[in-house]
Amino acid sequence: MRKVIYFVLFILIIPALIEAQATPAPFTEEEVRQFINEYKERFVRLDLDAYMALFSVEAAENRMLPYADIQMAYKRTIALSQSIQYQMKIYSIQTYAKSAFVQGRYEILQAFKKGGKARLMRGDIQWVLVREDGSLKIREINYGKDR
Repeated sequence: MRKVIYFVLFILIIPALIEAQATPAPFTEEEVRQFINEYKERFVRLDLDAYMALFSVEAAENRMLPYADIQMAYKRTIALSQSIQYQMKIYSIQTYAKSAFVQGRYEILQAFKKGGKARLMRGDIQWVLVREDGSLKIREINYGKDR
């Protein structure tokens, strides 16, 4: 009889333990804000590897560029830049169990290495963040540019 009770308890407890381990912790607004600040700081430091580490290898930019193209574009941007200043205002953060959606507005001042010229870009920006191996990653980033 004892063996039967232990067996039944074992059968009931194991699925609950497996589900508890498989369910990721929900995103928090604070965690998302920290991630966005890190995103900005890494871009301003012009550190391509550290910056790209924030992206999922399945990331898409503006719903069309895959990870390899994103990396190539930022590599070119960083190579041409003397410095980058990045200002951002977050409008909303929506957190879910498996993702977060962030909307905001950016302003980037890019100073070029050659010619002493600079370019100002500004517009709306959106991120879809996911958790991969315990870390937040950018799954999708979409931004527009003001004219």
